[in-house]
Amino acid sequence: MYLLYNVLDLVFSKNQRAVQRLAGDILRREIADRLPTFVQYQDLLGIGSGTVQKAMRILESVGAVTLRARGRQGTFVIDRSWGRLWVIAGFGHVTGTMPLPDSTEGVGLATGLREQFDILEVPLQMRYMHGSADRLRAVQRGAADFAVLSQAAAESARAAEPDHAWIDLDFGPHSYASSGSIMIILCPRVAERGSRTIRTVGIDPASYDHMRLTLTEFPESAGYKYEAHDYPSLPSAVAEGRIDAAVWHRTALPVPLDRIGFKVRPLQRSESIKALTSLSRAVLLASPDKPEVSTILRRLDVESVRCTQERVLCNEIVPSF
Repeated sequence: MYLLYNVLDLVFSKNQRAVQRLAGDILRREIADRLPTFVQYQDLLGIGSGTVQKAMRILESVGAVTLRARGRQGTFVIDRSWGRLWVIAGFGHVTGTMPLPDSTEGVGLATGLREQFDILEVPLQMRYMHGSADRLRAVQRGAADFAVLSQAAAESARAAEPDHAWIDLDFGPHSYASSGSIMIILCPRVAERGSRTIRTVGIDPASYDHMRLTLTEFPESAGYKYEAHDYPSLPSAVAEGRIDAAVWHRTALPVPLDRIGFKVRPLQRSESIKALTSLSRAVLLASPDKPEVSTILRRLDVESVRCTQERVLCNEIVPSF
């Protein structure tokens, strides 16, 4: 990549605009696509046809693209380097928003995504934010290119804006919450007297997933009352007896909650167990406003991301994101 920058320093002074625009256009195309003619590029990119020819030669000379001319049939893309085209086009980092890195599933996904972007040689930066709504807002206002959230939260976002054409990748069952990772933590008093003594339940209004599971496991119609807490503070509120119970997603802590004195139980109501089906799937949502980002996201190997996540969950590799 250092050699690439040296070459570009020599040729960009005169042809930078043409090379950048052409790199961006080729990045959005598929292998074996026929490129526009020089005259068509003149109209498309607003640069002279002779300059287009020079730009193509430059991109080929630095190994960013392999082209093949087939006479009257036109010029075709045979191969390309995603990373080199991305750098030359000047697109900068792809920015993703992820849940806070406190669950093994989350750090496993982040590690898998990082690996895929490294393979493509496209720079990636992550922002870790609590609450799917905040992650999606970051995408909508242009502060991020994609957001990772549960399938249920993604479906809620689509329903709220049915005319918005999201691009999505589905990472499959248990990619957001693995089997057995969602539990109920109980305060000592409830643990001693039984679940029937639960009255006040902690709830995080900023989290779509937490609210949905809490409201289905502890419905208001059954007499439960809710007390708002930030998700990270729920264990403290339970331990101190300020609330009787809370829904909790097992975190990446090396010691399980039940090993440090917390009493836990699984979800019991059929409604909450059913809701967990869609809440346990991780989905990546992106806006189609940046075609170059959409192109890169479609190149991600979802199966490889899941494989890396599984290796993190099984402690076969150390997460790196």
